[in-house]
Amino acid sequence: MKARNIVLTIFLGGVVLPVSATMPAAAADKVERSRDASRFSDRDMVRDTKDEKEQLEKALKTGEEKEFYRRELEKAGFMITSVNYDKPDYVEYEVVKGKNSYEVQIDFDKNSHKAKKVDVAFNAWQTEATERALGQNKKVAFPKGTTANPERYSDRDRARSSKDDEKQLEQALKTGESKDFYRKELEKMGWKITSVNYDKADYAEFEVVKGQQSYEVQIDIDKNSHKAKKIDVVTNIWRADATKKALDQTTTTQSRR
Repeated sequence: MKARNIVLTIFLGGVVLPVSATMPAAAADKVERSRDASRFSDRDMVRDTKDEKEQLEKALKTGEEKEFYRRELEKAGFMITSVNYDKPDYVEYEVVKGKNSYEVQIDFDKNSHKAKKVDVAFNAWQTEATERALGQNKKVAFPKGTTANPERYSDRDRARSSKDDEKQLEQALKTGESKDFYRKELEKMGWKITSVNYDKADYAEFEVVKGQQSYEVQIDIDKNSHKAKKIDVVTNIWRADATKKALDQTTTTQSRR
């Protein structure tokens, strides 16, 4: 923790003596400042991976049977690291290519066994196999079975359950306030700021954690008034190390109960 030097004024025998003292930094200074903001900023990463995601969505056209999608993903250079669901009417894959991971969600017609809808989502809740593949950047074998407790990792499931939290957070963080207001408001609501990705005159970006949920709070600030003119709350997909650690601690604590 950084320390701040301040001057204390002491009255001794009618004489005012300035005394240098060291005070601990404010609690906000404990928050990790991202060393590579562009790598963890969801606003930046969504922009950078937009073309790849769109190309994948185009390649995975509807009207095909299950095996087509597995072949097409491999042809496009993606590894299927986890099969979260493998049902007659729905299949869900976690896929990895380089440093990026997506969730491929395929709805099938029960009669024709062909896909009627295909969605490609950014993979926010990753299985351990997916995290390992991202770290190693090495080819992995197709999973032998489906994911245990898939509702914990399925972005379709988790996005549905976390929608209310996201809405409440957006409503609480009204525009027209200074940066410090948002720090205090987040803490008041029980959210822990685990990483500050950006802290500029016109833009601030926080990663926050509460329980097993993590969001990225993106605040656009007016340079003249120093007050927020736009606030976005998004599911935190690309997480800083401190954010991952906070989420892991919550998972470990809950598993011990």
